[in-house]
Amino acid sequence: MIPDGFTVWLTGLSCAGKTTLGRLLVGELARRGVAAAHLDGGEARARLGPELGLSPQDHHTANLRAAWAAGLVNRAGAACVVSALAPLAATRRELRAELGQYVEVFLDCPLEQLINRDAGGVYQQALERDGGREFSGLGGPWEPPEDPEVRCLTGQESPRESLDKILAYLEAARLIPPAGERAAPQPQAPSQGEGGAYTPEEEAKLTEQLKDLGYL
Repeated sequence: MIPDGFTVWLTGLSCAGKTTLGRLLVGELARRGVAAAHLDGGEARARLGPELGLSPQDHHTANLRAAWAAGLVNRAGAACVVSALAPLAATRRELRAELGQYVEVFLDCPLEQLINRDAGGVYQQALERDGGREFSGLGGPWEPPEDPEVRCLTGQESPRESLDKILAYLEAARLIPPAGERAAPQPQAPSQGEGGAYTPEEEAKLTEQLKDLGYL
């Protein structure tokens, strides 16, 4: 039986460092022999919900679709690092219930710093479009996590310092091996009739789904 993986969900406002930290984390997991995929919120929307906007319901739907993709990765025995806003507390509770081994990481940074570091101009564009009415952190929905597994103060910490916080939690939770060690090879999936969770046919189907989504 191939054990399920886990999901690390990086949440925080735009420009808080979710994508940067997600890429760093996946790279470090690979160095430790942990199979992992990075799911960026913007890319997930483009692939799984191009019709969605910025309303609370659309945010909720986009996050659930990303969780579905993360679940596929987990069931294939790999970790999934999701860099996505997830602005609503109710949505995050649903993500936790849906994904099982779910680690919530809040990238906490003051709004003023986020606007100042916004090289892409997304905050300015939102203000010019409708006064920021639907943009999270301005006038749109944003309910900061109250009890995440990890809180990274990305307005004060370097990316490496934030990464080390996440790695320390994952090590303490025994989800990854300590630095300098590598994860044990995953056992082979059992064949049809051995009573395993996934047959070779099911594994092949999961793999094809992940390829279609662009994660393999």
